[in-house]
Amino acid sequence: MVPKTRTSAGLYIPIPGAGKEKLGERIIEIPVDPDGTEELRNPRSSFIAYVPFGSIEKGTALVTGGDKRTIACGVCHGDDLKGLGPVPGIAGRSPSYMARQLYDMQQGTRNGSWTKLMKPVVRNLSEEDVLNIVAYVSSLQPQ
Repeated sequence: MVPKTRTSAGLYIPIPGAGKEKLGERIIEIPVDPDGTEELRNPRSSFIAYVPFGSIEKGTALVTGGDKRTIACGVCHGDDLKGLGPVPGIAGRSPSYMARQLYDMQQGTRNGSWTKLMKPVVRNLSEEDVLNIVAYVSSLQPQ
């Protein structure tokens, strides 16, 4: 169960006194300080990410070993997923940001010199796989 929310300017904002709702098969990120984030657009706002039960464990298997569907992320992003040479760190990134990047690479709408390397990584991932991967990666400590 997660706080009931409304959307505002692309953000999930908790509704005071509205109770809880089921999370379902989604990830939502809620600002720790909704007023400071929504109204003041504080660039230092932090967020709480709610992820489905079991998704971090499933994501761990995909990220660390590929689970026969993909390539282990540490091969390119480093064992700690904090980056390796010119390859960026992915540990602790926003789950919605990471999901958007993986989806765009999978659909071919994100192009760039490094995107070609990600095509075989994302090719066989289902929506659930992407959710599980980003749940795990976002749970890690960033650089």
